[in-house]
Amino acid sequence: MSFRTVWLILLALAAGGDPLYRLLPADGTPPGWLRSGQERLFVGAALYRHINGGAEMYHQHGFDRLAVQDYTNGGHEVRVEIYRMNGVAGALAVFAEMTAGMSVENRYGTSCVLDDYQVLFLRGDSLVSLTTYEKSAAATEAMAALAAEIDAALAGLAR
Repeated sequence: MSFRTVWLILLALAAGGDPLYRLLPADGTPPGWLRSGQERLFVGAALYRHINGGAEMYHQHGFDRLAVQDYTNGGHEVRVEIYRMNGVAGALAVFAEMTAGMSVENRYGTSCVLDDYQVLFLRGDSLVSLTTYEKSAAATEAMAALAAEIDAALAGLAR
């Protein structure tokens, strides 16, 4: 176990929650958007309860944990998922597998892919997915604001 992992676990115990929860933006990011429901954490094999058909790929590359939070504004919804892997190599492998054949940019994290329904980006040992089920300017703007805030928080951890 790395020093960083031990440090994150100790922080979680001291704060009473998992460190990934602190990466989830608060209500009002962007203005008018609120958390919907409780944040959820999936550790180890519990990932199968969240993505039964796709969990194996994450486990093959060293999955550690996943934090999930939904955000809403009126009838608009965005789901945020922050996957923490056991190392940068595992996160890079999952990202590469998920984005094969797609146009990769660097707007968020060290690499990202964007479309009208999803933002997926890589930063260090973390993969972040923001998903909406509608094509709207409100959802696109919310995904951009949420992605920027999470990316800044992850960049701050890397220092």
